Amino acid sequence: MRQSPSKNIFVMFVLIFFISIFILFGIMEFRHTKNILDEYQGSLQKVAINKTNLFLEELKAVSSNGARKIEEGSDRQTLEAISSYDDRIINVYLANQGGILDSASGIKENDFIEQLARQVLQQKTNQIWISDIYLDSLTHYYVTSLVVPLKDARGSLDRVLAISFRIDRYQKEMTQEFLDDHYEIAVFDRGNYPVLWPFPKETLAAFSNQQEDFYFNNTRYNITAAQIDQAPWKVYFFTKENNFETYRAITILVLVFALYACLYQLLVEFWGVNSSKTYFENIDFAIFNQINEGVILANNSGRIIFANEAAHILFADRKNNLRNVQLKEILGNYQADNKEKSSTITLRFKDKLLKAIHSPIIKKNRILGSLTVIRVFANEEGASFKVLDKLIDMLPQGILYVDKNHEISFVNLMAKCYLGNINKGTSIEVVDQELAGLIYNQIDSGEIKRSELPASGLACEIAPVYDDDGIYAGTLVVLLTSSFDGSQDGISRA
Repeated sequence: MRQSPSKNIFVMFVLIFFISIFILFGIMEFRHTKNILDEYQGSLQKVAINKTNLFLEELKAVSSNGARKIEEGSDRQTLEAISSYDDRIINVYLANQGGILDSASGIKENDFIEQLARQVLQQKTNQIWISDIYLDSLTHYYVTSLVVPLKDARGSLDRVLAISFRIDRYQKEMTQEFLDDHYEIAVFDRGNYPVLWPFPKETLAAFSNQQEDFYFNNTRYNITAAQIDQAPWKVYFFTKENNFETYRAITILVLVFALYACLYQLLVEFWGVNSSKTYFENIDFAIFNQINEGVILANNSGRIIFANEAAHILFADRKNNLRNVQLKEILGNYQADNKEKSSTITLRFKDKLLKAIHSPIIKKNRILGSLTVIRVFANEEGASFKVLDKLIDMLPQGILYVDKNHEISFVNLMAKCYLGNINKGTSIEVVDQELAGLIYNQIDSGEIKRSELPASGLACEIAPVYDDDGIYAGTLVVLLTSSFDGSQDGISRA
């Protein structure tokens, strides 16, 4: 049962509608997923920044309390009391421009603290100063020192309180908090020293605070940075490349390609521009070269899109290549009365008779093209040609036909008696050069001419033959003996 074209168009339209809706929802879903990922990354960044700010705020609060304690007294007992405020404190120093005045541990030599005290007093600032990370020579801990300027009775800044804090607890907490295969956190101080580094230390040499990506173990990480409000520290976020954008682009391209294919099919169905080969692209046309009959496929416009080797051989005299040739050029101006039914065509050639079965290719109630199968005609009509050949062979006149290549394509028994035992395909020049000259002279004459062959004592009538286009096709020669009278001549002319 054939399906109507309108139903096909409706089905394609519905398919395009649903694919379009699917693409729209796919794009929206990708955007929603991307927003979720961005929000998750943003929340991780906020947590890292907030924990770092909280850590520094705690250190500042302890330092401020220590500064207030110094107002009650600046002896060593006071410094020792301040060192007990937080278990992260490793030492408390009281210093001025000249150096360290005293410390909770009793050590009065520390080049880093002395330099830091002079730097803060020279700036004459009331704000708490946070130092870079350094290695404490006594405890061998990585520490940061917070320096609080102290005022004397006259209100001038003459001393500082420096408290050194361990950062190992902060490092451990941050490492545990952000233990994730897809995200890593790094923190650097003012001097680009790594407060926290999630990768092996030897990879630090490959990192620059200006780069946007980082490679580790053949994995690419995207880098974003954020500045800490409470200190000159900077937090770097390493996000493992997930190729989400690539997958999204590929998926959308595939869906768009599917939509394009459906649109193309819809236009094809709507405008009816299908060709027979378009609908049979899965057929290997080379299999038609294995059969003896000629096979020709043509589209709706009558242009040949495929012809097998047998078809090329059958029409070699007319066309060297049948592809893209109009079917009417080889079958003639044949038009079937009913294009939806098969029909039979008879093709007459000078040396053969062909039978062609012409049938339309119909799919989904639409004619896509035509299929023509051609074979050499060999039925009863072919037998009648054999009878005619036998009759000509029995005539008392010698009959031979020389084709356009000047080769004998037909010769009867009397002609063989006159000219010798000649065979088909023999050149006329080999048989009789005098007769060949007469034939050559009559090719363009268009008339029947009677001549004589003195060497053999024969009379002959030479009649050039032309095809429907007026092109020379060959010459018919009738051989007569000189004793033939007018009645016999009349027979030969007939």
